[in-house]
Amino acid sequence: MTQTERQKTYLKDYTAPTFQIPSTHLAFDFRSENGNDFCRVTSTLKLQRRPGTEGDLWLDGEELVLEDIKLNGAALAASAYVREDKGLKLLNPPSEFTLQTTVKLEPKKNTALEGLYGSGAVALTQCEPQGFRRITYYLDRPDVMSSFEVTIEADKATMPVLLSNGDCVERKDLGGGRHFTKWVDPFKKPCYLFALVAGPLAVLKDTYTTGSGKKVALEIYTNEANIPRCGFAMESLKRAMKWDEERFGLEYDLSTYMIVSTDDFNAGAMENKGLNIFNSRLVLADPKSATDYNYHMIEAVVGHEYFHNWTGNRVTLRDWFHLSLKEGLTVFRDQEFSMDMVSRDLVRIDSVIDLRESQFAEDDGPNAHPIRPESCYAVDNFFTSTIYEKGSEVIRMMQTMVGRPGFRQGMDLYFKRHDGQAVIIEDFAAAISDANKQDWSQFKRWYSQAGTPRVKVTENFQGDTYTLTLEQSCPSTPGQTEKLPFHIPLIVGLVTRDGKDLELTHPSLKKNTEGKTLIHLMEPKQTFEFKGLKEKPLLSLNREFSAPIVLEWNPPVEELFALYKMDNDAFNRFEAGQKLQQLEIAKFIDAAKSKSTAALDPRLIEAQIAILNDARLDNALKKKMVERPSLASLAQSLPGFDSAAWKTGIDAFRRAQGQALATVARDIYTKLHGKSDGVLTPEARGERALKNWALGQLCNAGEGHALAEKQFRETSMMVDQEIAFALLMEAPEAKAREIASNFYDQWNSDSLVMNKWWSLQAQTEAPWTFARVQELLKHPAFNMKNPNSVYALLGRFSDNLIEFHAKGGETYRFFAQELKKIDALNPQVAARLSGAFDFCPRVSPALQAEAKKALDGLLADKLSPNAFEILSNARKALGA
Repeated sequence: MTQTERQKTYLKDYTAPTFQIPSTHLAFDFRSENGNDFCRVTSTLKLQRRPGTEGDLWLDGEELVLEDIKLNGAALAASAYVREDKGLKLLNPPSEFTLQTTVKLEPKKNTALEGLYGSGAVALTQCEPQGFRRITYYLDRPDVMSSFEVTIEADKATMPVLLSNGDCVERKDLGGGRHFTKWVDPFKKPCYLFALVAGPLAVLKDTYTTGSGKKVALEIYTNEANIPRCGFAMESLKRAMKWDEERFGLEYDLSTYMIVSTDDFNAGAMENKGLNIFNSRLVLADPKSATDYNYHMIEAVVGHEYFHNWTGNRVTLRDWFHLSLKEGLTVFRDQEFSMDMVSRDLVRIDSVIDLRESQFAEDDGPNAHPIRPESCYAVDNFFTSTIYEKGSEVIRMMQTMVGRPGFRQGMDLYFKRHDGQAVIIEDFAAAISDANKQDWSQFKRWYSQAGTPRVKVTENFQGDTYTLTLEQSCPSTPGQTEKLPFHIPLIVGLVTRDGKDLELTHPSLKKNTEGKTLIHLMEPKQTFEFKGLKEKPLLSLNREFSAPIVLEWNPPVEELFALYKMDNDAFNRFEAGQKLQQLEIAKFIDAAKSKSTAALDPRLIEAQIAILNDARLDNALKKKMVERPSLASLAQSLPGFDSAAWKTGIDAFRRAQGQALATVARDIYTKLHGKSDGVLTPEARGERALKNWALGQLCNAGEGHALAEKQFRETSMMVDQEIAFALLMEAPEAKAREIASNFYDQWNSDSLVMNKWWSLQAQTEAPWTFARVQELLKHPAFNMKNPNSVYALLGRFSDNLIEFHAKGGETYRFFAQELKKIDALNPQVAARLSGAFDFCPRVSPALQAEAKKALDGLLADKLSPNAFEILSNARKALGA
């Protein structure tokens, strides 16, 4: 099937629903007959036609076995409706009526993990974005908000816990080993926020008292053995609830807040009203099995899903094209939460690294799209870095322009206007701009135009006048060849040679309520003059990464070193260090291509040693300031990707840097090793981060592998064992396999740690990596039906730019074969993996030809719309 033969959905075609569903009653009856488990779902819907509309009613429904259908209590004649693969059409129904349907589901056979599915002995749901249609016939769209009442009946022995949204208003035994619960959610919601969990689960309980004195029961459900690993998630939840009250004045609105942990989940977590369902990797942690990064992500994602209670649930979205209304805003909120819990500078730098590696690459690839897309084949594919992370950056720019107090006023107005409504992105932007009396008509182009803006910087200093010229542009993206100027807010500083910020005065500059000096770049080209200066200042532009842009600017290396040593903005100090290392790495890569040698600039080592000795920086920030740019980051910045030359050049740079820093690295490791074991404070995490950076440098220098193996075997903390494991994967293959075998023997009974085992081997840049990945696919512990396992092995391997693009096309053919298998099981997982081919336009013509063959073979098969959309765009980008 060709792309043109598939049906696209367009934002411009949106029409309001012809019917609303004021109330929804769902009755779930779990049964087992002759060893076959199933669930019978009876839905009773009260429907009302929207005034001024007429005609038939379409109800979405997929993979459903319809057993009964009634209208106003009477059996519906077969001539009154039409059943199709994708739903049910009621022919000219009355304006108000009650529809009752009964369908039969088999959750354990649902490998797509959408709708009602099985995870071991537990049945649970995932309805966002369009999974509810796999549970019952319904208007499965977010602008239909309904009051939900849910009853659940099951065997008490096999399903002792029965949960749904809202408050449990009734529990009772039914006799014969059966029991029943009834749940009522007092808040109307779209069906994508519906949730149900039934099965044998243990619970960790706690309480939280809101600022107004309301006591909220907090419950985290998992299996009995994992209850001790839920404590950090519980404390994170309480911190998030308190933070949202203090920062935004938002209290929780139900009497119970529940989280359920599952190993089988397509994404990270889901914010279902009052009953969040989480991937277990984002709930369960103890120091032996979880890294410091795992702890950080648990806190961030627990916060994210909780914050959705207001930004997503109380105010939801009209349609999926406006997904960033809730996701961009809530990512911004969880980042702000993490910044306050950990370190504002550190979290900001990490957020920008993630943005550049994922979203900038997306903007630069065949699947680039605006934050508010215009069309799609599969709504599932909207859950992208552009919608989430770039959407968050647009919210952050709003806060930067109006300041924190002004942003809070806009948030208050947003909830005052729209609580209980399904709205669009423009409604949020209007609330922030109206509260601050701002005209953001040009700013809203960030939502409609794809691509990462470029800002060319030109500096000139003559006499006592410094002239700064900025020119903006944006590359063409699929479907958008011409771009209008963006409104780009840039925090700017001019720094003296002794590290002091100059007081800037210029009629075009503005300060926000926090005193930050802003350039509002709104024209294609703008020039700013600053007079009365004794010497050329150091330009510190886009401080805090105030706008998600690429600066086209090549300042003298001496100025970069000065900024690296003393810029008062932590992000730009980090940025200067990254640019300096990129320049050095590019030099080593060029040497590898020409089969010559390169020498390390000693000024880089001097600057990094100065940073490591800077008492103003905490250990975590020191480590961040000196760490090497990632391969994904380099691929965004440097032209001419060649896996062999890049690996040779980067390895040579690492070796030279490690040897130059070996003495200081040895001192750091000796000082910090073991000092913070078992402690989970931000300070302790920073000590471990710097210590393990030092271990990496010693391994780069060729003297640290024995130390890494000692740490691997003796540590009681996963953060230290994982780092040592990763470093030892670069040892000769026999030693690497020995270490991998030892790790497996220690952790094969823990599925979460096993995901580390898959990924740490798949990410290794070694000649044997591809063969090892093929072996691991056949390993008895690997489960192709489990998304975590698939992402850990195949997803991580496809992210391994050196090895994935190094085998003359063999890896492409292999990956295409596996992708086809996964698509048949779980289209959402297949779509996420399909982005592996987006990088192929950057590889050699010979490899591009191999990628074309692999993609042509895939696209000739019957693929899900999810995978087809991503892969067909990747194929188109490679040309005929």
